[in-house]
Amino acid sequence: MIKVPSLLVIIYLSFTTTLGAQDHSHGSGHALMYPNIDGYVTLKADLHQHTVFSDGEVWPTIRVMEALRENLDAISLTEHLEYQPHEQDIPH
Repeated sequence: MIKVPSLLVIIYLSFTTTLGAQDHSHGSGHALMYPNIDGYVTLKADLHQHTVFSDGEVWPTIRVMEALRENLDAISLTEHLEYQPHEQDIPH
């Protein structure tokens, strides 16, 4: 009789951990505030990211959404020309 609730807990835990694995996010989503230096504007940027066009796992649009969510001012996609493990999955 106790096995049914235990089974429900196992199903619930496996479902919630699967959802978390699909997030693809890198940051916590907390806004980071950096002060400006007199005469300069401080920007927040991630200048080294990969997408499915080299050894990353997500499309460039996902990287843009992540940057917007993390309040970044600039991003740079740094793909590898010589290493494209997803080449068969991408139309050329």
